[in-house]
Amino acid sequence: MMVAAVGITSEVFAPEATSGMLPRSTRRTAMLDCLVVSGDSARRRRFEAAVELAGWLECASPETSGEIRQAIDRDFQLVIVDIASPLGDRVSDSVEIAEEMAARPGTLLVICGSEDNVDEELWARQLGAWLYLPGVCDGDSLTSLCVEARRLRDGSAVFAGAR
Repeated sequence: MMVAAVGITSEVFAPEATSGMLPRSTRRTAMLDCLVVSGDSARRRRFEAAVELAGWLECASPETSGEIRQAIDRDFQLVIVDIASPLGDRVSDSVEIAEEMAARPGTLLVICGSEDNVDEELWARQLGAWLYLPGVCDGDSLTSLCVEARRLRDGSAVFAGAR
């Protein structure tokens, strides 16, 4: 059993209750895939843990520019791009990935930037990012962020199915 704390409340996820003990590929009625792009391995692991605790089905977190090029061909519902610690040698690679993901409909984009950098925040907001993080939060805050993103995705999936 996994417990994810969210603010003053908590939710309990029992794998047997949510999946009916079916194989992972059979359970995928709604896509809940996340992409984490960060050059900082410790930060990448914190995001991966938060995404997993929030109940996302898969989290891709490439470690090289080559791996990121392979990953962007897939559909992701949540994309976290860390431009404060870019992946690879060039900051522009992370910026290009953020711009490409922002153009995809139905993708929640989170931009992690440097603390107190107004230009990065303005750029992220003009890009249409769902959220801009000036600096990276601790584990509980990241988990809450990922839970909220999942709620938004679950709600939009229900709304889209009602049409």
